[in-house]
Amino acid sequence: AKFRESAMFRRDSSNRGGGAGEGPFAYGWKSMPRQVFNDYSTGLSDDTKTIENPKNLKHFQNLARKKMGFSNILGRDAAGGEKDRTPPKGTVVYVLPVTTCYPEQDTVGGIADNFHAYSPNAPRDEASFRDFALMLRATVHAHSHRNPASGSVYDYAMYAIVHPRAKKCHAAAAEQFRARDGDDEEGGGLVESVEGIVDRTVVLQNLGYKVSIEHPPLDGSSIAGSDYLREFMAKENPGEIVDLIRLRAYELEEYDAVALVDYDTLVLGPVDEAVDLIVDSSRRASEEEEEFEIRGGGVGGDEDGIDAVFSWEHVPSLADPNARASVVNLSFLLVRPSKTAFAEIVKRYQNAPFSEQRGFGAIGRGAFPGWTTTQGFLTYYYDEVANAARIEVNRCAFGNPGEERHRGKYALITNGGRAECGAGGTGDGRCDDCGDSAPEGARVADLSRCGAPWECGAAGGGGGSEHDDDDDAISSDGPSPGLCRRFRKAWIDARLQMEDVHPQLQKGREQRVCVDGRYRPMMLLKPRVK
Repeated sequence: AKFRESAMFRRDSSNRGGGAGEGPFAYGWKSMPRQVFNDYSTGLSDDTKTIENPKNLKHFQNLARKKMGFSNILGRDAAGGEKDRTPPKGTVVYVLPVTTCYPEQDTVGGIADNFHAYSPNAPRDEASFRDFALMLRATVHAHSHRNPASGSVYDYAMYAIVHPRAKKCHAAAAEQFRARDGDDEEGGGLVESVEGIVDRTVVLQNLGYKVSIEHPPLDGSSIAGSDYLREFMAKENPGEIVDLIRLRAYELEEYDAVALVDYDTLVLGPVDEAVDLIVDSSRRASEEEEEFEIRGGGVGGDEDGIDAVFSWEHVPSLADPNARASVVNLSFLLVRPSKTAFAEIVKRYQNAPFSEQRGFGAIGRGAFPGWTTTQGFLTYYYDEVANAARIEVNRCAFGNPGEERHRGKYALITNGGRAECGAGGTGDGRCDDCGDSAPEGARVADLSRCGAPWECGAAGGGGGSEHDDDDDAISSDGPSPGLCRRFRKAWIDARLQMEDVHPQLQKGREQRVCVDGRYRPMMLLKPRVK
């Protein structure tokens, strides 16, 4: 396919766009999703599945006839490559839970200062939400089988689980699209402002996501394992139960593996090594089950497979200001989808022991942001219930937090008890804060402490440009300026390169994402079908 050559990120560039000097998308548009924007006129009419819109095919057929760079899309395979390519080993579905329109609680120092599990990087307006969702898909695409340059053997799908309260959100007038005709190469046409109520099921479908609207799999009154938790969830904090829509991801059995992500997720490289642990284990278990049935042994179970692959995230303890809790990182959690496992998990949540001092289970971590919801429960579940079916991976590779090495002493609460970390500590490998890790080794970064690239001028937030070398733009208390700057720069460079070459995005005149302290949203060139 034809594509505009990037003047900023040429393949022979030595100072921009990543370690290899080729930019985040090594083959330019060929490394990007061919279509980043569709044109759905309505949301989910039945609130269950994505609506297919025949106008999209007509639009691209028109472009193909006019030889506008889409000429061979319809003749290529589903992966966007040549038809004789080796087919993908499997498909990973990246699941984004959308539980609320905007953050409901303030944060202190970039960390949630409450019991809620909301990401500190949750977008605060619709333009940021749209750009995050677009770039999440684009970076996943760049590191999947659909981009031959990635070397990945896994295809991908994007999926959003939306709670009803997050379906329609208020947009400001500044959030704009530019409508253009199919033969308008230069991005002319009228500016279309989006103001009032925005239906996120439309936005996400337009950006290439499958969408389902889901309620939590249980309500607070059904909790039987703990009177304290039942009262806490059903009366004092009814909104907490909404976070459990994440568990619906376990039901997506049509995929080989599920990757739970959130607003802190930044995909920097192929994740095949982690996915292999799920996929290869599932296939071995399936082969053993078939052999068991052939020998007349009946039907085997799922107990021999690997059900979860994750890294530990170190979050602040709400009970001890000098301690942190080691918990399952929901910015990148790989699971083997199973409706049987989903039913077991929901039942276990309803009946799990929970105390005000420990939290879930006999080990517990005490109180931390999210301790009553998905993060707290899955930490307990994979510690005490399904601990033989999970594998821990290196947090500096699959969830690098961009933290600097801690200078003082602190306690880390783990499944093996309290570890003394920091200067003079004896906590061994459990205390690794990734402060000395090489950014090139990170496949997935967790930006919860670094801050979002679209948060301009905020402490710990995104810098003013892709070449921001100002250490003061990042808090010196916690995040590593070097790592955080590199991670945010990777996102910003990817966005700028997309704008530079993708025919559905208006070419940016400002080579910055922050102008005068304000985030500059991407301008989508909305197709008109004649």
